[in-house]
Amino acid sequence: VKEVLHVEPVDTRYHGKYHRFHAFPLTRVVSGAVDDWYKKKHEDMDKLMKTDKSYSHLDSGVGCCAQDTISFHYVEYLESRALFSTREALIENPHMTDHELKSLMIAKWPKEFKDIGGYSRGLPKEGAKDDWEPLLQVMRRISSRHTQREC
Repeated sequence: VKEVLHVEPVDTRYHGKYHRFHAFPLTRVVSGAVDDWYKKKHEDMDKLMKTDKSYSHLDSGVGCCAQDTISFHYVEYLESRALFSTREALIENPHMTDHELKSLMIAKWPKEFKDIGGYSRGLPKEGAKDDWEPLLQVMRRISSRHTQREC
């Protein structure tokens, strides 16, 4: 990258751990269900980025995402709208219970494969507590007033 583009790559993670840019949608990043090509791409990334070995490891669950996450890629428009409206609701009402947040996400998130798209995944099954807990925690982390930017 440096030789061809004359650009020095930089570590954009928050505190050298939490990623801000995500190559997959929220549901896949939190669950750790990312493609093997992406995992392999990170294997020696620490050498390219000149960081510690942690850059080569992709965290999932509550450790997946920086509070000031910037983007999720491969997200169809209905999921983008659901993510945006859920974040806005949490910013407006940060004291929303987990039950309320989960209900809101279930109501807003696309359910049909054609609406979710080939690269995303639907929300966890309603009774899958172990899958919902990290997802709700990450939604809260990326939806605080700290993460809201005025344009």
